[in-house]
Amino acid sequence: MREVKVLIADDCVSVCNAVESILRQNFVSIKLVAKTDSVNDTIDALYKYMPDIAILDIHLYGGTAIEIVKRTCDLDYKIIFMSAYQEYALEDIRMASIDFVYKPIDVGELIVTVDQVISNLVEDGYCKKIQTFFNNTISKQEDKNIVLKSSEDITSVKISDIVCGESLFGKSRFYFVARKTIEIASPLRRYESILQSYLFYRCHTKYVINLSQVQRIDISAQHVIMSNGMAIPSDSRRFNGLIKKMQQVAAKDLSIITAYRLGN
Repeated sequence: MREVKVLIADDCVSVCNAVESILRQNFVSIKLVAKTDSVNDTIDALYKYMPDIAILDIHLYGGTAIEIVKRTCDLDYKIIFMSAYQEYALEDIRMASIDFVYKPIDVGELIVTVDQVISNLVEDGYCKKIQTFFNNTISKQEDKNIVLKSSEDITSVKISDIVCGESLFGKSRFYFVARKTIEIASPLRRYESILQSYLFYRCHTKYVINLSQVQRIDISAQHVIMSNGMAIPSDSRRFNGLIKKMQQVAAKDLSIITAYRLGN
């Protein structure tokens, strides 16, 4: 196994030392090339040591890790962000499918994340993840994208263009109005928590739907007719919640009232 060079950046010495200890105890292939605590020192170290992986806390002396990534976009390294639960950039990180670990650091979570990144050091389309992250940090909520990784490609799609997501026993499939279906080798629940902030609702154990893409609701059949013509079933226990959610959405956004029609 080839040597994997890693840089750790955190403005807390104890965090840097803890991450270093975890890596040394669990990864024989890893070589720690630098520990830094500021934006400028991290950028200098990235150019000097050319690491394969940079584990970056969001907040550092002199700025944020976002600035580091933007200023080193010509370098080829994979990123693992360290982030607090309430971090302002966490949602954009998750939507871009960039790896992260929560702080305080959980040993098991860090080991799994680093192992996954090492396994995918050669990953086509990684630049799409970074570009999606950059774009989302400056985009309005309705214009944000999410990265979907299939067995063939990494695709960045506009969240509002997704009609629905379907669970497929450990995998998932996403449907759109004007593009072909994308099948993902990850469970739907991985994306559900992100999409819930963007007018998506779990109407069935198998489906998460985009409420802004609802064409009409057939009450007698308890089906939701989507803008692409799909008829999505709703669980009985979720149906009343779906109706209430649609009413709330329509009340907040008058532009979709015309798309909200109850069936006879």
